[in-house]
Amino acid sequence: MQTLVHVISQVDAGSAESAGGIAGGLFGGLIGFAFFILTVVGYWKVFTKIGLPGWMGIIPFVNIYMIYKARGQHEPVVWLILCLIPCIQIIGFWFLASDTAELFGKGVGWKLFLFLIPGVSHMVLGFGSSTPERANIAPGVGLNAA
Repeated sequence: MQTLVHVISQVDAGSAESAGGIAGGLFGGLIGFAFFILTVVGYWKVFTKIGLPGWMGIIPFVNIYMIYKARGQHEPVVWLILCLIPCIQIIGFWFLASDTAELFGKGVGWKLFLFLIPGVSHMVLGFGSSTPERANIAPGVGLNAA
């Protein structure tokens, strides 16, 4: 009899822990989803500030290509491919962060911020008072399209 009570108490404790784990997972998932939405909106806002359609900022690979193109890189496709190669991509992402910072006339601190924490930094750029410098945008792209 004592063994049966012990087994039942273990089952109840396990189900309570499972419920807590599920609730924690759902809460964490909701926080992650909210952060994802804010990041997407931040990218959208950055692209609209540059003068490009906002949807280009949220489509993978298109956003990388367009930042390189807006900055005037001669071969944006090569830079995009560089961003896809494991271990080498750190170079491509550094130049991507650097180009994004230079579009807005920002210095080394912003380059590091964009490189190390891209989602948050794009939200700050998008929602903040930063404006892109027309001289840093390639001719025929975004604000300089006309």
